Amino acid sequence: MLLVAVFFMMPAVQTVQVSLLDWYGTFKTTNFLGLENYQNLLGDSSFIVAIKNTFKYFFISVFLLFPLSIFFAISLNLIRKGKLLFQFIIFAPVVLSVVVASVMWKFIYNPNFGIINWILESIGLESLARPWLGDESTALIAIIIVTIWHGVATWIILIIAGLDRIPGELREAARLEGANEIQIFFKITLPLLWEVLSTLIILWFIESMQTFPFIYVMTQGGPHGTTEVMGTYLYKMAFEGRMFSYGSAMAVVMTLIILVFSYFGNKIIKRETIEY
Repeated sequence: MLLVAVFFMMPAVQTVQVSLLDWYGTFKTTNFLGLENYQNLLGDSSFIVAIKNTFKYFFISVFLLFPLSIFFAISLNLIRKGKLLFQFIIFAPVVLSVVVASVMWKFIYNPNFGIINWILESIGLESLARPWLGDESTALIAIIIVTIWHGVATWIILIIAGLDRIPGELREAARLEGANEIQIFFKITLPLLWEVLSTLIILWFIESMQTFPFIYVMTQGGPHGTTEVMGTYLYKMAFEGRMFSYGSAMAVVMTLIILVFSYFGNKIIKRETIEY
């Protein structure tokens, strides 16, 4: 409790206090502004865009990440030959730091000597080559792909743990009754796995709302703000713009968004626990 109080509760209270001032991080003298910083946030079009981009990041990534995670988890459970090789390929990116992975993919996406454009040009599809991180239509999805590539193994491990809890007798009984594998997946596996998946969705939402390192290293919110999320905009305002009070107000709003949407999202996607 002491550690929680010192490293969580006290900073949280101080953040709220600073958000009510006009502190710029350099002088001890401050003026009390009340809710003025919060009022300014409501009229800040860049912050509104950052919120929209953050939610866009979440929805696109969740629709890509979870089908892939389920597919790889089930496939790894079924594979017998070469299983260790596939596990190594899938789990290898996790050991890379976010900065190393981001810099590596910046080279891969590079429009001049990146491997993606080189492959497209080699097979006669040079019309599809583009500056992936410099194009407003592809920058965000390009970062999402990197994020999923780097973190999908974690979700696969958790889904495999959920699959291992499902009794094999249920699937065998369904096969004896004439059900095919697709029916078994949608009628047995997915419903019994939903408790794990719903928890992962909430965790991914929280992580998406706080996303920062991949975007900051790869695009710093560009081009023209199309990849600007709440985390990167807060950093620019607070630490680059020296607007600590404004950044603190932004942090409070971010926290409220995460708490409110996590709570109601959990209520919506949670189902009655199935005992087996």
